[in-house]
Amino acid sequence: MTKVSVIIPLYNSARFLPSLFDNIAQQTIAADCEFVFIDDHGSDDSLAAARSLASSTGLRCVFGETVSNGGPGAARNVGLKMAGGEYVAFLDSDDALKPDFCEKLFNSATASGADLAYCHIMALKDGRNTIWRNPVVSGGAFAPDRERFLKEYKSYFTSFIYRRDFILENGICFPPTRSAEDSCFLTEALLCALSIACVPEPLYIYQMHGDSLSLGRMDCRYMQRMASFDALLEFARDKGLYDDDKEILDYLYVKKAAIGAARNNPSARREIRKHCLAAVPDYYRSSHWRADLRLRLASRLLLGL
Repeated sequence: MTKVSVIIPLYNSARFLPSLFDNIAQQTIAADCEFVFIDDHGSDDSLAAARSLASSTGLRCVFGETVSNGGPGAARNVGLKMAGGEYVAFLDSDDALKPDFCEKLFNSATASGADLAYCHIMALKDGRNTIWRNPVVSGGAFAPDRERFLKEYKSYFTSFIYRRDFILENGICFPPTRSAEDSCFLTEALLCALSIACVPEPLYIYQMHGDSLSLGRMDCRYMQRMASFDALLEFARDKGLYDDDKEILDYLYVKKAAIGAARNNPSARREIRKHCLAAVPDYYRSSHWRADLRLRLASRLLLGL
């Protein structure tokens, strides 16, 4: 049985692959894992380099590719279709996992049959590390903690593993966007999860590079961010979840979509405001928004909300 399928998108990733293979080979349950490499048609030889490195290891590796360049979300969707593990994890090619990432999260998840299991994140930049902590829950039934968790969680979906059948049965996937598509995927999973498990340790290592797409301003992508959260609202409505979770979803839309876009795109704030009001016109009724003074001040200063 394959316990964990680790899905790894490749886009101009060849320079990272030697250290990546060194890292994943150290997984304590590597023999029970598969590593799914999906090429998204960059300008280097990432896929060929991955195949070559894989041939000299004992790792079980699977290779695929997108039809054409579609961004990391599209590559991950292809990987989800190819994965055969009981749980799936996602690893960016320039990041790393602690050796016991898969083992600890898998054991924590299967001990209670959880849909999701998660850990904290170690963020590395310029030789320094910072621990980014997700909210800690007791595990088991997720409903009592869902709203608190959604309000406080870090949007690093790679610090989670996901039961594959749960993802497929709920039709959870990455939207066809190139900004905040990971936040959309994780939030969809959190909305649907019945049970969750927590390993309160920093087991995922996030490498903060100055040229990272996620760290750059990328002004041209602000409507992509809005579109990802539009997809989240559509998913919730299609699933019949929006009415019950409206207060937290409207709050997240303002906080993570509108404010996130407006901070880096001052010239587009009028357009962002208009789009936000069309998507969540009565956001101000959310008790979470009313209770968050910092968000209300940012909303007023940046968007006039």
